[in-house]
Amino acid sequence: MSFLSKLAPYREVGGRKIRLWNQLIFVGVIYAGYEYTSSLASGSKSTAQANALTEVHIEKFLHIFSEQRIQKFVIDHAIWLIKAADLYYTTVHFILPVVVFALLFGKYARRYLVWRNTMILLNLMALVVFIVLPVMPPRLLPHAYGFVDTQAVYGGAGTLDATLMKDAGNLYAAMPSLHMAWALWCTFSIVAAVKNRLGKVLLLLHPLITVFVVVVTANHFWLDIIMGFVDFYLAYFISGGRRLEFWNEKGVFSEIKAIEQSYL
Repeated sequence: MSFLSKLAPYREVGGRKIRLWNQLIFVGVIYAGYEYTSSLASGSKSTAQANALTEVHIEKFLHIFSEQRIQKFVIDHAIWLIKAADLYYTTVHFILPVVVFALLFGKYARRYLVWRNTMILLNLMALVVFIVLPVMPPRLLPHAYGFVDTQAVYGGAGTLDATLMKDAGNLYAAMPSLHMAWALWCTFSIVAAVKNRLGKVLLLLHPLITVFVVVVTANHFWLDIIMGFVDFYLAYFISGGRRLEFWNEKGVFSEIKAIEQSYL
């Protein structure tokens, strides 16, 4: 056993030792993959815009194209909500998954493998779509479509906004919405294990708040959000999960059969 292996924190799951440094490698691979899609999509602005407009046409056909009207209403009546949404978009989306990962590894180890695998798969599947089907977010469409890039115009985190959006990676990664997929992952990975009722409520509200945030900041269409859910659940299903638990008063999971399986 190496010196690093002895020092690294670990958890035993299904008779296996899962070490922290191994898991950090997974995180690094996912981040590298996202950055790689950025380089591949750098010259696809026209394609990404065409695909975004196709989404607009589909939503109009389905009579669900309402994102611009919703954004305009909030801008006209509650600009503070726009700034709060910008702040939420650039902070909670990145901070909460790290917190949940830490809780899974440190406190809910029995659930760790299935949800780690879910996170890896949902990101890998999304990265493939980003390469094959680049989609421009609404905020980057021509002004004629009426969307406002709220991060650029209003912001919410001061200089943090400018820093994060400047290095935002792949600008044409709107479909599927990883914000939606990650929000669902953060909620369902631990919500049934959390015993505090307020904590459960806040976790269940997170995906709903995320939907509001990505719409009023013009970062995603409804179709992106729907596909974010599909991406999440497909990854969860492949990882061995089946039923999503919303609430459990005892703070335990009723389904543990597939939990201790590792597919990656």
